Amino acid sequence: MSEGRGTPRLAVTVAVATMAALVASASASAKPPTIFVNGDSPANYKFSPRVLEIDRGQTANWSWDSNGPHDVTFPKLDKSSITGASETYKLKFKKRGTFRYLCSVHGFRGKIIAG
Repeated sequence: MSEGRGTPRLAVTVAVATMAALVASASASAKPPTIFVNGDSPANYKFSPRVLEIDRGQTANWSWDSNGPHDVTFPKLDKSSITGASETYKLKFKKRGTFRYLCSVHGFRGKIIAG
């Protein structure tokens, strides 16, 4: 073995560790994803995006500023937001899985996939 042969491996290892730390830091400081309630009448109300993929442990936000009351209801989790015409709601997903939700006022649906 010649001297200095381990130096490139060390440099690559340090570079990979640095990149991983930067990505983790950026993810931790990024704003939680937001789902909006769109539409101006019951016929076209919807969650946007309808399907959201997030990491396990991440928080999702819902926001609406609408001409009618809406809520976010997770029947299988027994969780729901307050109902109002101009509200926000947030929920942290501690487990992996697919979580279906709806606006119980108007019936439109969405889905969170926590990985």
